[in-house]
Amino acid sequence: MSQLLIIILGALVLGAAAIWLMQQDQGYVLISLGTTSIEMSFWLAAIIFVASSGVLIWLMLLLRWLFGVGGVRQWWVARRMAKQSYKTATGMLDFICGDWQAATGVLQQAVKDPVLSQVNLLFAAKAAANNQQLDESRQILERLGADYPDHKVYADLVLAECLIEVSALDEAEQFLLAITAEHKMTLRLLSEIYRLKSNWFALNDLMPKLKRQAVMDAEAFKALQIDCYCGLLGTIDKSLPANIKAEKLEVIWSDMPRAFRKIPEVVAAYVNGLAATDASEKALLVLSKVLKNQWHYKLVEAYGLLELKDAAKQLAIGEQWLAKYADDALLLFALGRICRRMGFLGKAKDYMQSTIARKPSVQAYNELAAILELLGDHTSASDMYRQGLRFVTQPKASKH
Repeated sequence: MSQLLIIILGALVLGAAAIWLMQQDQGYVLISLGTTSIEMSFWLAAIIFVASSGVLIWLMLLLRWLFGVGGVRQWWVARRMAKQSYKTATGMLDFICGDWQAATGVLQQAVKDPVLSQVNLLFAAKAAANNQQLDESRQILERLGADYPDHKVYADLVLAECLIEVSALDEAEQFLLAITAEHKMTLRLLSEIYRLKSNWFALNDLMPKLKRQAVMDAEAFKALQIDCYCGLLGTIDKSLPANIKAEKLEVIWSDMPRAFRKIPEVVAAYVNGLAATDASEKALLVLSKVLKNQWHYKLVEAYGLLELKDAAKQLAIGEQWLAKYADDALLLFALGRICRRMGFLGKAKDYMQSTIARKPSVQAYNELAAILELLGDHTSASDMYRQGLRFVTQPKASKH
């Protein structure tokens, strides 16, 4: 309020001074233009000149602001940015909703977005790949690499991911190996390729980097390790002599972290490897020891698949477990298989019927049918095959 009063008083003083000066007879100014002449006092002319100069300067500054960094130009730039941002948002929503065709088109139109142009191109390429338009996806990513060289690595990563989705694993691997920087996505995609190609030795070599870079959470990393170790145990060349196979298997097993040698899936893979190296007796000992402390379906399944020359001990151990796991359908199924291999067909039939009564499966129906055929009951065997077929084709909700 005090500042406003001072401004008003100053304006009044200046106005009074201007009027006083105009009343003084200290000369005049004469302006003649053709037949027209204008005469005024010197001070009035001075005041008009100063005022008009001020107005002209203000107009020039206003025009400069309107067409310069602010005003119309700023409004135009803001409008264009808002339009591009709207396209970006629309394209992202189309992407989330799975409308790949629309997302590809809209996101390519939003490349003038000054902040998200690279991101728009990446998502446009991913949408095109999801829409099975891999050639268009390549073109978009090549455009990204050419226009934004610093972002070429991201273009290669997206292209590699798209190639994996269409099972072009070798080409995707080449792209990823050409990337020198160890991005988390590079390592994650390489691990996925090695897993899909069952290249367990390459995946095992990659494990330290995956752990160091924390590429995935602990649970996912452990699951990948289990897959890798199971794969390694199953990669022994079957054409090698039995002693060489056994030696290679033991090297893999001993090099494995001790904690993983207690995981049921890994133990089952090791047991299957032992069986493949003609070390079935050792496999039985390993299974018997582990199953005493850790009952797991993978181990029970491996126990049933284990074939020994003298299976009496195997059968005796399994029947001892019945005292504790009498209702375990998988154990009953395993004992039925063992009895069938031993020629105890009546016993095998009883075990398979008990299995189906507790937890029917197509494998149990087929095993029982095979046993019935060996017993000469072809009619009942055919009926079991039909029941197994119906079990496969009927809705899951109706299965016991």
